[in-house]
Amino acid sequence: MPFLRRRAAATLLLASLAVALLGGCRGGTRTDAASATPTTNASPATSAVATATPTSVATPPARSTPEAARAMAHLRRLAGEIGPRAATTDGERRAAEYIRGELERAGYRVSIEPFEVDVATGGTATLRPDGAPELRAAPMGSAPDATASGPVAAVGGLGSAQDFAAVSVRGAVAVVDRGTIPFAEKARNAQQAGAVALVVVNNQAGLFRGDLGSAGVTIPVIGVAQEDGAALRALAGVRATVTSSTQRLRGTSQNVVGRPSGGECTAYLGGHYDSVAAGPGANDNASGTSLLLELARARRNDGVCVIAFGGEEEGLLGSRAYARTVDITGARFMLNFDMVAKHTRPSVIGDQALAERASRLAQARGLAVSRLASIGPGAASDHATFQQAGVPVLMFYAGDDQFIHTAQDDVANTSEADLAKFLDLAVALLDELTGR
Repeated sequence: MPFLRRRAAATLLLASLAVALLGGCRGGTRTDAASATPTTNASPATSAVATATPTSVATPPARSTPEAARAMAHLRRLAGEIGPRAATTDGERRAAEYIRGELERAGYRVSIEPFEVDVATGGTATLRPDGAPELRAAPMGSAPDATASGPVAAVGGLGSAQDFAAVSVRGAVAVVDRGTIPFAEKARNAQQAGAVALVVVNNQAGLFRGDLGSAGVTIPVIGVAQEDGAALRALAGVRATVTSSTQRLRGTSQNVVGRPSGGECTAYLGGHYDSVAAGPGANDNASGTSLLLELARARRNDGVCVIAFGGEEEGLLGSRAYARTVDITGARFMLNFDMVAKHTRPSVIGDQALAERASRLAQARGLAVSRLASIGPGAASDHATFQQAGVPVLMFYAGDDQFIHTAQDDVANTSEADLAKFLDLAVALLDELTGR
C-alpha cells in the first residue's frame, strides 16, 4: 500500500502549507522550478514536482543515535513488502511514497520529482548467411526494427568514412570491428556508403550491448561476438539476412529529494531505490536506500540534501535527470550507497581523498575496507553522474553478490550486522565532512 501521510490539526496544516509554498525544494538552480503541494492522493507520475512539508508537529532532532534495526525495518518494507521496484512500475512509485514519508518524519522538506523514461532494454537479432549456420547476434539499442539482405562485405578497420571509401558496400551487409569510433558514427558511415545493414564485431570475447543514441539510422545494426568475426569475414560475398528488433521501456520514474532547510544543496547523500523486475532487490538496492534513510534521520545537516534515485538499473536515469535540472557543480561531496548489506569485499569507490578518510575511519572501527577504482567493467552507479560534474564522490559497496538481479536477492540475502558496519562508517565520515 502507498504510504499515507497523517494530517495535523487544520491550523497546523495551513501553517505547513505556507512554509512549503515559501520554501519549496530546489536543490540548486532549477531550470524547471515548478512546485506544488500535493494532496494525499497525488500521483508522482502526473505532477511536475510534488513538494511536501514534514507532517509532524515537533521538528525531530538534527542529531540522534543511528540504529541499524531501523535501517533493516526499511529494508524489509521495501524488499519484503513492496517487492520488485522496476523503473516506471507501481512498485517503484509505492517505494517513492514510502521514502517520502520517512524523510518527512525525519524533518526534511521533500519533493517527488518525475522524469520521463524512454530507453532500449533489449531485443533480438539474427544473422543468417545462405548455406551456413546462423551466427549469434545482439541488437544495437536505438537501431530501427528492420530486416535486410545482401552480400557480406568485410570492411577493413573500425568503420570510419575512410574505411568505407576503400571498399564497395552498396547493397551489402557491411562488417566492421568494434573500437574507438562511436557506434552511431559507424552506422551513419555505413548507411551513407549504401550498406543495407551493419554488423559490428566485438573486440573481446562474447556478445555486447551497444546503443546508437539519436543517430537517425534507418538500417538494421547488430553486434556479433569476437569469436564469430573470422567465420563471418570468411563468408565475404555470400548473401546474408540481418534482422534486428529492439525493446524499449517507456513511462515515468521519479526521484525523491529531501532538503533539510530552505538553503541551497551544498552536498549530497544518495542511493537508488529501484530494482530489476526479476527480484525484490534487497541488497541491490533496498540496502543502500535503507542506510540512506537512517543516516538522514540520525544526521540532518544544513545544505546536505538526500536523494533516492529512480531508474538507476536502466542506466543511471534518475541521477542524470536530476543533473539536467539542477546545477550540481561545486557541491562539496556526494556519498552514494549501493549494495551495502552483504559483505563479500567491503569497499569504497571514488575520490582518493574521500577514500583515504573513509579507510582510516574504517580501520579505527576494525573494518577492513578495500579501495576500488570502479565496480567493474561496464558497471556504474549514480555517483558517476556527480563525478562527471566534478563533484568529489564516494560510493559505499559491500562487494560482489551472486544473487543480485535475481529472485534470490531477498531479505534473507542481507545481514543487519553488515549493514550496521557501513552505517557506522557512513555516520563517522559524514560527521567528519560536516565538522560535527
